[in-house]
Amino acid sequence: MRRILLLVMCCVFAVSSFAQKTRTVSKTTAHTESTYQFTQARKPQVWVEPMVKPLVVEVEVIKEAPTFWKTTLGRYKVETELEGKLENVHNYGIFLYTKETNADMILAATYNLYTNPNRTCDDDWYIIEIKGFPAKFNNWRTADQSDYEWIRMQTLTGNKQKVYEKVKE
Repeated sequence: MRRILLLVMCCVFAVSSFAQKTRTVSKTTAHTESTYQFTQARKPQVWVEPMVKPLVVEVEVIKEAPTFWKTTLGRYKVETELEGKLENVHNYGIFLYTKETNADMILAATYNLYTNPNRTCDDDWYIIEIKGFPAKFNNWRTADQSDYEWIRMQTLTGNKQKVYEKVKE
């Protein structure tokens, strides 16, 4: 009796231990053909929390780049594609400004968005003006001990609710 029970348990275990199940259903008609596939893989239920070392980069202002930039935006672009949200318009303006100046970011950016009083068509409905300092990233490196201390100090000051204990000595 034990042998039969052991044999049944081994068979059940062997059948249930497949790593992947696949089922394909095909349907063909006179005009269309559709295919359906369902795949399932077993995955371990393990909590994974990767630890990475932060990257530190220096920011250098591009001195020859203009600190004032202005362009017109179409009504369709602002009200439909950018959903009329001011944050989206600002982000799009920053994107255009960094693209034109070949920068990675704009430091201390201020915005002015207004309706063009001299508009002639829907392509120049709005004007966006951005003042700031175009800058590039230089000297990428992995954080060292002094950078960890700076990160720790930044998390302890200001309105931060959580102190990141991940940065340890």
